[in-house]
Amino acid sequence: MTWSAAALTDRLGGDADLARELVDIFLAEYPNLVQAIRASIDRGDGRALQRAAHALRGSVTNFIDDGPTATALAIEQAAETSRLNAADGLMGQLEREIDALAAAMRRAARTG
Repeated sequence: MTWSAAALTDRLGGDADLARELVDIFLAEYPNLVQAIRASIDRGDGRALQRAAHALRGSVTNFIDDGPTATALAIEQAAETSRLNAADGLMGQLEREIDALAAAMRRAARTG
């Protein structure tokens, strides 16, 4: 997984201010989205898990097409087919990928 502020700015037609705003929103919101996924797994609530994974995937897709986007999709698909154990097994991977993405965003914000 590779993310860069420059690539995001390019995706947004060169609008660096919008890129910074989207990153700030993501950094503020992603912990709640990850927590919603974890709570849904812990409760065994497949419908809530599907919605939470879909919401996170939609948010992450703004920034990167692989890594956490693919893992969130896999969790969403596991929830759709009532395979909560599979979703639980993917949770650690998702957390690592999201944490790496957020760390890259924070580094870019400090240097940019």
